[in-house]
Amino acid sequence: MDRRHFLKTSALSAAGIAAGGILAPESSAKTKTVDTRLESKGFIKEPSRKIAVVDGADVVVVGGGPAGFAAAIAATRQGCDTLLLERGYFLGGLFTGCDVTILNDMYTPTPNGRLQAVFGICDELCDRLWKHEMITWLGTPPNVDTEATKYFMEEMCREAGVRILYGVQAAEVNMSGDRVEHIILETKSGRVAVSAKFVIDCTGDGDVLAWTGEDFTEYKYDISAMYRLGNVGGRKGGSVTPNEGVITGHLGDGVRDVDGLDMYTLTNAQLELRRRMWDSAWKLRQTPGNEKAYLLSTPSVVGVRITRVLNSVFNVTTEGAATARSYDDVIGFTGADSTLRWNGTSIPRVQRKMWQVPYRSLVPKKVTNLLVAGRCFGFEQELTYDAREVGTCLMTGQAAGTAAAQAVAHRLGCRDVDVKLLQKTLRENNVKLDW
Repeated sequence: MDRRHFLKTSALSAAGIAAGGILAPESSAKTKTVDTRLESKGFIKEPSRKIAVVDGADVVVVGGGPAGFAAAIAATRQGCDTLLLERGYFLGGLFTGCDVTILNDMYTPTPNGRLQAVFGICDELCDRLWKHEMITWLGTPPNVDTEATKYFMEEMCREAGVRILYGVQAAEVNMSGDRVEHIILETKSGRVAVSAKFVIDCTGDGDVLAWTGEDFTEYKYDISAMYRLGNVGGRKGGSVTPNEGVITGHLGDGVRDVDGLDMYTLTNAQLELRRRMWDSAWKLRQTPGNEKAYLLSTPSVVGVRITRVLNSVFNVTTEGAATARSYDDVIGFTGADSTLRWNGTSIPRVQRKMWQVPYRSLVPKKVTNLLVAGRCFGFEQELTYDAREVGTCLMTGQAAGTAAAQAVAHRLGCRDVDVKLLQKTLRENNVKLDW
């Protein structure tokens, strides 16, 4: 689905004028209407209200998944006051909240073993997990303990000086020309706003970029679920975890080819997938040696794989990934961990090379103080599997945070960042940029 237009509001006005009852659709023609993909049964007018600006920062990162975690640390380490906004009460997003456990695309498989593609903050996190025996490399991608990962993500943010706000749902943006001035939040403290010199959209679904009016494309994909099974003894299967007797199950096909932005779809998918996870655990108990196995955990986050993707200054092409194209503005590599269909053929994962991500693919065409990292940066649909994985999110997040700090320090727009300086800083922070 192509670009959708989302309502932009000021910090002093919500989407409406006066309180009222249900209105027929045609009766609100003079009122701006919040866009929704759902069928409308009428409209209401929301009362006008002032929204308190309660906080602000040099860099505001929206979304605390792998991309947001890395972006916030990178920006803070470069001297920025950074505020990380997360709707849940943990860091890691689907990585930790959906029991993914597998750090895909940190490595790329080869016929002779594996090559590491993602370093930097990703490496730092893995080092901490390794020292505490909370990660294992029994395969191409490492597998982590999700609770330990949540803890060490928070510790790394605390040590860097990142300010975290949990339980805040970004709801809208307040724009001034081509700049984002405020992020409007729904919280337990009410509807509030935070100001920002620079914003990084790490929501996964591209919520912020959509509210600003940036162009995007929507991709449909399967909604999946991963879950952990405990006290497993007599079965070899699932993904190995660092914990004895614990494996990760995966409902890979999940709910097929659906809209990950539809609240009814998301609810029904969660209900269906939880039933299937329970059935899987119960069947396991019927196998010899697993009579006391149990369902250890189910995801606290619905396993949406892709929704909105930014139509950036330059979207990474399938050809670019398939041919291992080099970019002058490279900001990192991602591992090639899937079969890729290109030019009428399928390239097996072990025959592919890791591929470069250019800075331009994080950069919007219109807004000047916004970057996009994580699974909603700019790429062609065929690259969805690689582009949405944890390793790629960590890499793009670190690059976005570093670039945002540079933009704030030199009072630049996102399209004016000195790429050579950005690359120099990334290399100094152990990011791989060269073949």
